[in-house]
Amino acid sequence: MALEVVIRSEGAAPIIELSGKIIDVDVKKIQHQLDLLYKNKAHSRIALDVTRADFIDSHGLGVVVYFHTLMQKDRRDLVIVNGNPDKSAYLNRLFELTNLDKVLKIVNKLED
Repeated sequence: MALEVVIRSEGAAPIIELSGKIIDVDVKKIQHQLDLLYKNKAHSRIALDVTRADFIDSHGLGVVVYFHTLMQKDRRDLVIVNGNPDKSAYLNRLFELTNLDKVLKIVNKLED
């Protein structure tokens, strides 16, 4: 499935919802949206919802880590929302195998 990117707000936090496969050709869409929201210093938190994403390649992970680092330097948060409770699901395993589950702030729902 092709990548779909939807931007919405919940309270003061913007949410980037991703559906489908996050691969090299589509990563620029995510990077552009994250860059726009990052440059708006009014946002102390940005949420990236990957609940409906099926796959993230290394380029996609690189963008997530890059913006996570930028946000941390500004004492702001990039929160990854992954509402898939199945521990054997691809993204859950990916975050665990890469140890990003220990580095990134990953929550089941935005309220967490």
